[in-house]
Amino acid sequence: MPQPAAISPETYRARIAKVQEAMKEFGLRAIVLESGPAMLYLTGVRWGRSERTFAVVLTATGDPAYVLPGFEEERARELIKVGDEIHIWQEDESPFARVAEILKERGVALGRVGMEDSVRFFVFDGVRKQAPRLQYVSAQPALKSAGVDLTPPAGRGGRKQ
Repeated sequence: MPQPAAISPETYRARIAKVQEAMKEFGLRAIVLESGPAMLYLTGVRWGRSERTFAVVLTATGDPAYVLPGFEEERARELIKVGDEIHIWQEDESPFARVAEILKERGVALGRVGMEDSVRFFVFDGVRKQAPRLQYVSAQPALKSAGVDLTPPAGRGGRKQ
């Protein structure tokens, strides 16, 4: 069976640019994603979820910033097609502090941050505790407006993941 054509980094950049425009329309300063359909659609990174947080932070301008466990850095760099800003965390550190650092570095100290609906509560809560002055809302309206495909990809045996 032929493989589908690879999606170019330019296509991912165009998708991210559409989300960034939608963020402005919906009054979002940033969006936080975890592994899943939105992250795959926007960045091309397919990553399984575990207790170790792998997140992507999108702000109104610039490339995505990635937050991931230090021991996964080499593997992640092989998969990342757009952007090269990687913030690693070690086992004795907080990934949520890394997300908050990215927001602060990019000038997001106040305002609304969209959390993609599949972000797990412990991730949302961890970020909220690290950056409590921000207002957290659903990112779904902005993502949907930008045409982000939120349908889980078909998995083995025809099941959706």
